[in-house]
Amino acid sequence: MKEDPGAFLDNLQKGDEGAFRVLFDEFYTALCLFAERFLGEREAAADVVQEAFLKYWDRHMDFDNYYKIKSFLYVVVRHDCLNLLRNKREDLPVTEDIAIDSDEFFHNQVMEEEAYRVFYRAIEHLPPQMRNVINYALEGLKNADIAQKMGVSENAVHAYKKEAYKRLKESMKDYYYLLDIFFLYLFI
Repeated sequence: MKEDPGAFLDNLQKGDEGAFRVLFDEFYTALCLFAERFLGEREAAADVVQEAFLKYWDRHMDFDNYYKIKSFLYVVVRHDCLNLLRNKREDLPVTEDIAIDSDEFFHNQVMEEEAYRVFYRAIEHLPPQMRNVINYALEGLKNADIAQKMGVSENAVHAYKKEAYKRLKESMKDYYYLLDIFFLYLFI
């Protein structure tokens, strides 16, 4: 959300399609990951998320707060995923159903997806070379492979990673508890 939050909300309430597109772009990937955790299927998750955005759009005038919109989208996705699972898997054990439906599970999933959203947004703001190194590392490439793809030395790749880590650490200071997990994955 690059514009003034108040103006952004006003535009959403007025039905501005550009503002809706910004909202969609802001949450679509995180909501798809969230839904995919429940469903295990990317296409089904995307369908659920698209339906959630349609449900939001039908009620867009009712929301006067950005966080209410975010909560609404996550709750609708969660609810629709659980309904889909219940309809698909009548044989789902009751204990597993309760665990998936618990508030603690939901809260943990939302926090994790929010952290991923912030993490990937922070990566987008890195300089191109650092962003490329981090993206290649996230794809599982080792430093030597990254260096070869980018036409730079392994030392340069290491330096880019180190500087990117510093910048991402600053960007994600509110998510410090997950940052080490992300970078453990990147530097192994």
